[in-house]
Order: sequence, then structure tokens, then C-alpha cells
Amino acid sequence: MLVEILYCSVSVPSQLTNADFDHILATARRRNVSENITGMLLYYRGEFVQILEGEKTSVENIYQKFIGSDLRHTALNKVHQNTISYRSFSEWSMGFVGAAEIESHMPSSVMGVVMNMLTEEAKSKRLSLGLNAFISIYNQMRKSPYM
Repeated sequence: MLVEILYCSVSVPSQLTNADFDHILATARRRNVSENITGMLLYYRGEFVQILEGEKTSVENIYQKFIGSDLRHTALNKVHQNTISYRSFSEWSMGFVGAAEIESHMPSSVMGVVMNMLTEEAKSKRLSLGLNAFISIYNQMRKSPYM
């Protein structure tokens, strides 16, 4: 059974470095490949939003064992968990959208273009609740009055 989990958290320290992200992404991608988990991580101004998708036991194991115990974030909040019939991020062991992509608003940004396409797809096709929530949060962060 495939599931998706969407969670939010606050980074510790409040701003992470590029080296921090390199480590986080390399570790997550390796682990996700071995567990057949796909997803997307969004980080902006000290906050994480992540959606994970895969077999229920694998996703729950990663969420509880690794994400739940990671001291680089706090205020962990599972926003959504649901069964899904297909993966929305099947090509990405862990896609990433960071502050540079969000703040640039550049259509040439690969992640920005992908998220824009997903938003357009969400308008024309029923997507999973978790992916719709992820897209909504992403768009809210892009429209932040603090940028």
C-alpha cells in the first residue's frame, strides 16, 4: 500500500548553511533510494515542508526513526497522511526547493517550473490531498510579504 506523509518543522539552527543542506540531501537521498521512497523537501526562512511517498512501512519507518529524531529541526507537525494510488514524485528520491529558488521567482528555475507545472496540473486534475497541500504551502511561501 502506497502512502504519503506531509509534515512541517522549524530548523535548528534557524538558518542552515549550504553544507548542512548538502549533508541532509545526500543522506536522505541514499536512505530513500534504499527504502524506495520518493518526495520533495521545501525549505524557506527556517521552516521545512516535506512530502514523502512510498510503501507504508517504509515511509512510517523513515518518518519515525530518522525525521522524528533529527535534532536539526523542532516543532515537527505531521500535517497529513493518506493512502495514494500513484506517486507524484516518482523520479525524485528527494527533490529540493530552497530559499534561492523561492526568492528568485525565475521561470528558469527548474524546481520553480516543476512546481508551477504541478500547480497547473492541480487545477486540471485531481491530485492527492498531500500534494495539493504541499503545492498550496509552496505557493504561500513564494508569495510571502517578507520577500
